[in-house]
Amino acid sequence: MLILHGLIQTGPVSMFQKTIEKFIDKTSRLRVAVIGETIIDEFIPVVYEGHSIKSACPVYKLADNSRQIQQGGAAAIAGHLTDFVKSVKLITNTGKEIVKTRYVDSFDQKKHVEINKFDTEAFGDIAVDTRDFDVCIVADFGHGFCNKLKINDGFHLNCQTNSNNFGFNRISKWKNYRKKSVSLDLREASLQMNRNITDTEADLLELFDYEINSDAMFLTLGGKGSVYTNGRMVSRQAAYPSKIIDTIGAGDTYFSFACLLASIENEIQDLTIPSLAASLSTTWLCNERSVTKQSLLEYADRIVS
Repeated sequence: MLILHGLIQTGPVSMFQKTIEKFIDKTSRLRVAVIGETIIDEFIPVVYEGHSIKSACPVYKLADNSRQIQQGGAAAIAGHLTDFVKSVKLITNTGKEIVKTRYVDSFDQKKHVEINKFDTEAFGDIAVDTRDFDVCIVADFGHGFCNKLKINDGFHLNCQTNSNNFGFNRISKWKNYRKKSVSLDLREASLQMNRNITDTEADLLELFDYEINSDAMFLTLGGKGSVYTNGRMVSRQAAYPSKIIDTIGAGDTYFSFACLLASIENEIQDLTIPSLAASLSTTWLCNERSVTKQSLLEYADRIVS
């Protein structure tokens, strides 16, 4: 038995399957564009040896010669959507690398050190007409690729805050464009409002009215789940439990499917799909896999069995 959105459901597996299959049917004809930075995620396994005697710094040794190299950022978003839509066009940086190298514990994958390399000088002009696509997604990770983007209204937006752009990559950068939806987390929302906010309805509606300029807004709350509002009503979804391996990329996964959901539903009452997809993506390391129709159905089956 499962309690969801205040209703007691029997036969939860079939309920999830019906929701997912309905979503797949509606999205299968969509032509999608994803615009934004592709970030190369590099993982190097290490073993902690202790602290240096002469300086207060930790010492690690390479666990072996293995390393994982993954495509994150806009490329990961495009990868998640590929199996759910008719076509995906990725418009991203080529020839200019954004690399995040993470030295991770060989035992539990805990990140010890991250070293960033940004080859982002002089990104050129980019022009995209949203009318050429059914869904147009702008994933602005704050490394400059989207700074010269020429685009008309009607896209879905995420403006990510990270250690490199903290406080400078707020969603209000795009306030002069009318968006179909925006997605942000609680920290990004607080930066947007210049104060710590909560997920109360009053704070959500105030945020929605503050330079968001969008038809819809999704707010992710980590382990507390997520919230949606269109400025008139608020819909909430608890987080689905998972055996977490890594949360990196889960927000991007949520954003991917929230964009599709906002493209096929006018009044969003059910946040099952983006929430399930985000939960699924925490069960592997960063972006080593993409969500597929089959993996989403199998995961929904597992979490309620």
